[in-house]
Amino acid sequence: MKCDRCGRDNPPSLRFCQDCGNRLQAVPARPAEPTPPRGVPPAARPAAPDFDFAPRGAPRPSESRCGRCGVTNPPGSRFCAECGASIGGLPATAEPSMEPAPPPQQPVFGAPVVGLAPALPAEPPPVVCARCRGSNGAHMAYCQYCGGRLHEGPAREAPPTSPETPVSQRAVPSRPPPPPSRPPPAPVVAPAPPAPRPPAAPAPARLIVVAQDGSPGRDYPLSQSVTDIGRSDGAILLPNDPYVSPRHARITRKDGRFFIRDLGSTNGVFVRLRAPARLQSGDLVLIGLEVLRFELVTAADKGLGPAMDGDTQVFGSPMLPRYARLSQRTVEGVTRDIYHVSKDEMVVGREAGDIVFTTDPFMSRRHASFTRERDGSFTLNDLGSSNGTYLAIRDEVALADGDHVRVGQHLFRLEHSRGQS
Repeated sequence: MKCDRCGRDNPPSLRFCQDCGNRLQAVPARPAEPTPPRGVPPAARPAAPDFDFAPRGAPRPSESRCGRCGVTNPPGSRFCAECGASIGGLPATAEPSMEPAPPPQQPVFGAPVVGLAPALPAEPPPVVCARCRGSNGAHMAYCQYCGGRLHEGPAREAPPTSPETPVSQRAVPSRPPPPPSRPPPAPVVAPAPPAPRPPAAPAPARLIVVAQDGSPGRDYPLSQSVTDIGRSDGAILLPNDPYVSPRHARITRKDGRFFIRDLGSTNGVFVRLRAPARLQSGDLVLIGLEVLRFELVTAADKGLGPAMDGDTQVFGSPMLPRYARLSQRTVEGVTRDIYHVSKDEMVVGREAGDIVFTTDPFMSRRHASFTRERDGSFTLNDLGSSNGTYLAIRDEVALADGDHVRVGQHLFRLEHSRGQS
């Protein structure tokens, strides 16, 4: 049996190599060669050479007996074929390993322990129960094993002492004591709260929007000496009213009194009558929803006399005197109807009067009248209507407490603050 380490051919009965002592492995039987076809002689193999590993010229030693198991081994055996022990006291020589020897290890020196933090205080030793000798925590009042009460002076287990204290448990120099703390800063005294400001004086007056049902709406204080009203310019803006000019009217406060004037607007500024007002030709009057232009009749418009067809007079309604006319102004910018004032007093109303507007819901039954004075002038009078009669202002007009002013589609009421005249 050939050794797979040194190549020595050993007898089949041996279990260990005679030269190197390696355990011999049984060589698996070779598969039978296929039978050659008939007529072809099998190939002859040369005989295996017989190698003799004993040194030439040296006499072969006699058989040696193993000192361990007592088995007699063939001459020249260096190891026992039965137990593999060295024969004759000669140490077994093993082939050197082909693996490279590992590099010599450098000595590892422990890093010095630096006291980064002061040593923590050691935990108190456990408390031993006097009844069952069970170990309990230092904070326990009763034994966790038998329930016995831990006495005031229980025996405490001493920590086992070791011959060498590990580095982690050695006393580590703690940090130097911190410097004495600075004295606490003086408390910051919060500044005293500012004295409350006196309440602002109320505005001397304000404009209050009047809704269609007569209820009050938004109010605008008149705290400045000059307050402008407009659609895009001024202190009081009415951007959603298409009948308001960009800068429509101005309210001025003088010596505690308020005055209003038109700033050249397209549709004018109307003030509700408190007393009869003298009319001038071209004045605009607002009665309910009707806007009427008052115009005096000139001498050329008073009449042409009776009409003649040849020498025959034309028959028709009797001729009436005409002193003035009322032209109905519409949103189309044209005149719809013309009403002539032919009497000393003309009444306008929704049900009764000389001029009747039956479809106007804001007009009273007898609303207003136009009266001709002895000197030929005319006066506008309100007949106690519910919604009032308005006259467009020509110049600056003084406003009193409670006066109503119409700008575009907005109706305002002036209210003075308490203490104002």
